[in-house]
Amino acid sequence: MNKRFILSVFTFILLFCLSSCSKLTGLKGNEDSDGWITYNGVKYIRGGFFCAAEDKKYLGRAENGACVYTVGNRNDPVYIVIDGSDNTGCYIKEGFSVPTSGTVTKVLVDPYVRGSNKKVVSKQEELNIVAELAAIEGEVQEFTVENYYTEGNAFYYVYDGSNVSTYQNYGGYIAYVNGCWIYSAPGMKIQIDQRVSNTAVVEAVIIKDPELLTGICKTDLVKWIKR
Repeated sequence: MNKRFILSVFTFILLFCLSSCSKLTGLKGNEDSDGWITYNGVKYIRGGFFCAAEDKKYLGRAENGACVYTVGNRNDPVYIVIDGSDNTGCYIKEGFSVPTSGTVTKVLVDPYVRGSNKKVVSKQEELNIVAELAAIEGEVQEFTVENYYTEGNAFYYVYDGSNVSTYQNYGGYIAYVNGCWIYSAPGMKIQIDQRVSNTAVVEAVIIKDPELLTGICKTDLVKWIKR
């Protein structure tokens, strides 16, 4: 028998087995309903949240081929992410929500912009630096940032080990402008003009503490900011 034919048959069987083994059971998409799925008989409601790539755990593939992930606990997930053409989105176990207060256990850096969601702050010493940043005071000034998305980063808090965040957990915006690091706290004005290369007018204070700046520059908050 032709060796090439045998190899082709073997490859086909292997791929078939792998795809079959990864198919997820217990998941049902309810296209006739308004934004919900069930997993192992439990209802999950569509909801918006961010999570770090490191916290997504692969469960398998849905019937339609979409990749299904849980955020954190695989056995009894509270948060599910589906990446695919049908029912793509984030889902939250019925009766649960994204914590919007509590102890900060992680910081997500521009999770809705960077795509891969790999930029996080999670070590305690780094979280302490973020807390210092959030507490700084100074004269609020107006700055023009030429490109909001490449010269600065917005960040969002994760509370109580939930591994998820939301727009409501916005912690502020840090950028490098005219040779200075600036911090715009929640409530300060940010106006982005997407018609002009995402130019932004930002209310912020200048970060002057050299020790704080040294600490910040070692974290994912600013490592990839253009400067």
